[in-house]
Amino acid sequence: AKMLRVLVLGLVVSPTLAFSPQAVIGSLSLRRSGTSPDLACSLRPRRSVGSRMMAGADVGTSEQVQDVGRGTLMAGGLSGSDAVKKVSGKVEGLYDAYPYPPEAVFDGVTVGYNHRWSWTHAYSAIHGEAPKSNAIDMLDAGCGTGVTAQYLSHLNPRATHFDALDLSSGALKVAKERAERADLIGKPNNANFHHMSLYDVADLDRTYDFVNCVGVLHHLPDPNRGLRALAERMKEGALMHIFVYSALGRREIMLMQEALALLQGESGYDDFTEGVRLGRAVFEALPNNTRVKQRENERWAMENARDSTFADMYLHPQEVDYTVETLLQWTDSVKDLGIEFAGFSNPKVWNLERLLGKDPAVLAKAKALTQRQQWRLAEILDPDTFTHYEFFLTKGKVTKKDWNIASESQLHEAFGIRQAGLQPWPSDRVFDESFNQIHLTDAEYELLQKCAQDPTVETMEWDEIEEPRQLKDMILEMEHKPTKQEILRMFNFEFLFLRSP
Repeated sequence: AKMLRVLVLGLVVSPTLAFSPQAVIGSLSLRRSGTSPDLACSLRPRRSVGSRMMAGADVGTSEQVQDVGRGTLMAGGLSGSDAVKKVSGKVEGLYDAYPYPPEAVFDGVTVGYNHRWSWTHAYSAIHGEAPKSNAIDMLDAGCGTGVTAQYLSHLNPRATHFDALDLSSGALKVAKERAERADLIGKPNNANFHHMSLYDVADLDRTYDFVNCVGVLHHLPDPNRGLRALAERMKEGALMHIFVYSALGRREIMLMQEALALLQGESGYDDFTEGVRLGRAVFEALPNNTRVKQRENERWAMENARDSTFADMYLHPQEVDYTVETLLQWTDSVKDLGIEFAGFSNPKVWNLERLLGKDPAVLAKAKALTQRQQWRLAEILDPDTFTHYEFFLTKGKVTKKDWNIASESQLHEAFGIRQAGLQPWPSDRVFDESFNQIHLTDAEYELLQKCAQDPTVETMEWDEIEEPRQLKDMILEMEHKPTKQEILRMFNFEFLFLRSP
């Protein structure tokens, strides 16, 4: 979905393999053995297509689709740019029929808070400190109906330029209406919308500080090329946030996708309305104890009540899915451009203490693994949690500042910024990102009140912008003086951002 693989390897996996953990492991080991050293090369669909694949309604097994996408398999008679054009046309057709995301358009600013789309918050999460400047150039690559673009505009009002692009003219029409009704038109932080392929982003002739690509790269016929196209437009020190699908957490989705592809054949990607009708009929007919129906009812049914979400999930003509291993192999493919993997943007779910904390000995053994092995262990022990990967890439290496080892006087020299998304505010009881209620001490609450809020569109419009001050100056004015531990607690909850002097 639009909320982002790929080693394009030409493997024809036996159609008799069930989509089980054993089958996944087998396909992954085969994939490793066949990995090309040049992951950024041009699309090679012929390597994934055999004569068996092109007979009648043979649309590929879930394992094959996991590697390259069904659209690529079904374009097997074409090569290079012709295959890309055919697959991209099918994707464009889906989003013209069902613009995505399907969120309604309202007057005024309607978004809440998402730390992934706040430059201050994202930068602080990666670097350990707030940025010196919020005057940034932004890109939303695959903006769809403009939901993420509105978040980016809202949370980064000091942006100096913002481009947003999408392949679907229907989705862009909604995105432009959303921006207009949010009163963002004519402001530097409002998106300039472009009807174009992500592959052609260089045509905009601009580089960016902050790139967002959510739910897009996994739908490209050549995600290698897409990732490289974006990486080439990153400034030194830039951040890119990406969202792509996980194979393990979406295994039942992949099975239903294959079932509907078998029932419809290639013609199914010409009539998405009929595909939705058929898909809903299949779910209705299935016994309640079948695996795909159980997972749909437990996890996806509420959001899939909307046809656009159902179509995006089960009828997408091109989707590839990752594991931790193939994801990191993919991101490593742009290291020659100075791009580094900077970590997942939902790090708490990757914490092995969540899974193995009841047995300290087992947890210690797990923590002795490399970081990449720990991530892999987490997803195979708890695959249902990892339906997708969301992560940051950076242009250039990052040395993260550790305020925990700073002296109290060094801490007091820092400038303090209050997170814009604290709720409810003002209050001495606020929610953290996991919706746990955190009770602030008197000193913590007073300090956060003293701090300048990270600006949003509203604070700019209401002329409530405050410039950050050093902690030492604010503490002098406070009745309740915070300890070092209290300051660090607010920082570690990400309620407070610290900027070096």
